[in-house]
Amino acid sequence: MSTELPYKRKQYLVDRGYQLQFVTRVFMVVLAVAVVSSLFSTGLIWFNMYRPELDSQVPLIASMVAVASTLLIELLLSIPIVFYLGIRQSHRVVGPVNRIKRMLEAISNGDFSQRITLRQGDALEDLAKTINQMAESLQQRYPKS
Repeated sequence: MSTELPYKRKQYLVDRGYQLQFVTRVFMVVLAVAVVSSLFSTGLIWFNMYRPELDSQVPLIASMVAVASTLLIELLLSIPIVFYLGIRQSHRVVGPVNRIKRMLEAISNGDFSQRITLRQGDALEDLAKTINQMAESLQQRYPKS
C-alpha cells in the first residue's frame, strides 16, 4: 500500500442502488425473522389459552399483548440500526471497488503511476496491494519516455 494518506470518508452512499438494495435485503431478513417469531409466539399463546384446566385466561392474554408489543418495539428499534450498519458495511466494499475500477481504467490507458489508497478496515485491502504491486511493476517495465 502507498504511504499516502488514506481517503477520508466523504459520503456513505457510494453506489446508491447497490447499497440500498443490500440494506433492503438485510432488512427483509430481519422482518421475516420478526414475523415468524411473532406468529410462532402468538400461536403458542393462543394454543395454551384454550386449555380446559386453566381457570383464568387474563394472564395469557396479557402475555400475548406483552409479546406482541415487545416484538413490535424490537422491530422498530432495529430499522435504523440495520439501515446504518448495512450502509456502513456495504460502503467498505463498494468504495474500494470503485477506486480499484478507476485505477484499472487509468492503467489500461497507459498511466502506470496510479496507486490505490484504502482506509484501514476497508474490504479488498489485499487486492489493492496486489494491484499496486502490478502497477509498480508495469511502471518499471514501461517507463515514460
